[in-house]
This record gives sequence, structure tokens and C-alpha cells, in this order.
Amino acid sequence: MEKEYKEYIVSRSASVTLNVTAGKVDSYRKKEETTGTVRVYRDGKIGVGGSLGKPDEEKLTETAEKALSLGLPYVCAPDAAVEVKEEHAREIVPAKEFLPRMQEMLDRISAACPNFAISNKIRLYGSEDEYRSSLGRHLVSSGNALSIELLFQSRGSGNLMDCFYGYEGTKFDPDKAVDDCRILHDAYYKPADIENGVMPVILAPADLFGTLLRNFVGEVYVSGASLASGKLGQKIFSEKLSLSDDRNYESNPGSCFFDSEGQFSEDYRSPIIKNGVLESVLTSKNTAAQFGLSPSKTSDAAYDGVPSYGVSGLYVSPTAETLSGLVPGKAVYVVMASGGDTTPDGHFATPVQLAYLVENGEIVGRLPELMIDGDFFEMLGDNYIGAVHGGLPGDGQLCAVCLNVTKQ
Repeated sequence: MEKEYKEYIVSRSASVTLNVTAGKVDSYRKKEETTGTVRVYRDGKIGVGGSLGKPDEEKLTETAEKALSLGLPYVCAPDAAVEVKEEHAREIVPAKEFLPRMQEMLDRISAACPNFAISNKIRLYGSEDEYRSSLGRHLVSSGNALSIELLFQSRGSGNLMDCFYGYEGTKFDPDKAVDDCRILHDAYYKPADIENGVMPVILAPADLFGTLLRNFVGEVYVSGASLASGKLGQKIFSEKLSLSDDRNYESNPGSCFFDSEGQFSEDYRSPIIKNGVLESVLTSKNTAAQFGLSPSKTSDAAYDGVPSYGVSGLYVSPTAETLSGLVPGKAVYVVMASGGDTTPDGHFATPVQLAYLVENGEIVGRLPELMIDGDFFEMLGDNYIGAVHGGLPGDGQLCAVCLNVTKQ
């Protein structure tokens, strides 16, 4: 490592957020933010200078130089010079038309879903990130996306929320959004039933891996507290399972293709599990150097902070083209589940507040409240069915796993 190494990072973001109450946009908020960061590395130490607003690189460098006196240890292997620009900003909805077109969509959803009171938020956002190093590495990433997150309250239920619709992407398709919401609404009022026992359960990757992901954190792994400790490079999961941190704009709209230390993978997806093999655990450069691990290229940092591990998004490689092809019979589709956890010995369980019965890839009715549970290695091993992209409202990624399902 050269005696001194410097990184300069600028992040700019802008968003317009519409607040929705009773199916109407009742307020909006515009937000613009710029942050600047300089990190200086010298003799195994790190100094950080950060600012809000338009950054002054010279002043931030002075701040970072002074911070070196704190003696904070950090090992940072510099990356070679390269210049890459990934610019994906595109017009999704013209700015002047954003509010009226979203309200028009909400009016149509309200008409299609008469028993639902609609609330929450719709957001149009974009960002630009630039990274430069003293070795000539120069990276630029920009893009924007539309996020629709609607909460549905069944009129008269007294609950804060009874159902949810979410979409995040780079296309605005009001017809699809209305149809998706209608499907959720109509099926909500059609009671369905299942027998207790083991059956296919369809979940978003965040719901499946939410409490399991800690097992793939570098510090947890090397401490022996991970269920996967000591198994790097081994095939311990289903061959059908490939999981990556996702910085690819096509599958994770609005994301930055490089991490906070200027690292990136060839396809902008950093593998954690590949065909069942534990390929990597989540690290910063410092963690990787400390414990003899390969850098995962997934680090994250506050504008004025020291890099740590992070996750930009999850990408689960598809194993089927359609949902019916993935799960041809009956399955439980989890829409809302919270309050679950995974025990230290690997038993996962969570209550499910809202689930639908799916038959041959189609939602047919609402199930009673459930409890789902399973074992870490079985869920990601023999009981892992596979994944598909799209097929249910919101068109997100979906995983299918055989779990024990119990009606509450």
C-alpha cells in the first residue's frame, strides 16, 4: 500500500414524495441533498471528513488529515485506476405531470377497490454518485426510479392496515397498478383455507432472508456465531439457490453500481451464495484484511463515517420463467409478515398477518392468519424450491420454500 491514499466521494439525490390519505394526495415534499466525503489513509490509519451541501474538497481533506491523529486503524488496499460511468437517468413521469397522473391512478384504484381506504406514499427519486481516488479511479453512477407503496385498510376493520401493494421500478404503468390492486382487493374478500402442515410458501427475498442475513456478515462469520461459520467455499445449500448483493440498475432501480469504497463486481451483483456454495460474506475492505476474507464489494458508509459492511439490495437468480412453472399447485403467498426471528440454532418462525392462497400461479382467496416456520439449512437446502421474477402484484422477485404452515 502506498504511504498515503485518498478517496473523494460526492452523492447527490433528489426526490418528490406524495403523501396519500383516503385515496387523495394531501401533501407533497421535495427534497434535494448533496453530501461530500474525503477519506485519507496513512500508515494503516483512516481519517474522514464529511459535509452536507456542496463539498469543498480542500477543506474536507484538511479535516480528514486532522482526523488521522485519532489513530483509528483501517486497512484499505487501493484499487487500480479505471474509469466507468453508468448513467441511467430517464424520464418516468414528466415532473409537471407527476402529481395529477398519480392522483388519476389513485382515483382508478379507489374505484376498483371500493372496500379499501388507501393511504401512504408515492415517491419519484433519483441520485448521482461520484467516486475518485488518488490512484486515478473514477466512477460515476446515476439513475432514478418510481416507488409506489400503498396501504389498504378494509373499511370498518379498525386496523391501521389490512393489505399492501408495492412497486419499485423505472416504468409507470397505471393499468397494471390498477389491475394488481384489484386482484388483491377482490381476493381479500374471498375466504380460503388450507390444512396445517408443510407446503410451498412464496415470499419476497427480504422476507425470506431478513433475519437470516446476519449469518452472512463477516464479523459474525469469523466469530463462530454464524450458522455458516467455517463453511466458506462449501456447497451447503440447494444447488438452485444463488443470492447476490444487487447493485445492477436493471433489477435494483436507483442503485449505485459501486460500493462506498469504489468496488464493484463485473455484473454489478456481488455473489454471496452461488449454486448452493457459500461464495462470500459481507465485509468492508478493513474487515476482509483483518480476518483474511475476500472483499465482498458491498461496503456502506455514512458521508462522515468509516466504511462497514452493507447490502444495497438482494438478487435471487430465477429458476423458472413463470410462477405456475415454479409452484404448479397450491401455495401460500405471504403479503405481510412481521414479528418473526431466527433462533441461534437456526429455527426461523414468523407470524403472517396477511397471506393469500395461490393455485397454479393465480391468487384465489385470503387465508386466515398463519405461523410459518422452518430450519435454516432445510429452508435454503432441500426445502428450497426456487425463484421467479414477477408473476404476482408488484412484479417483484419471489422465492418459494417448503415451510411448516399453521393456522392461528
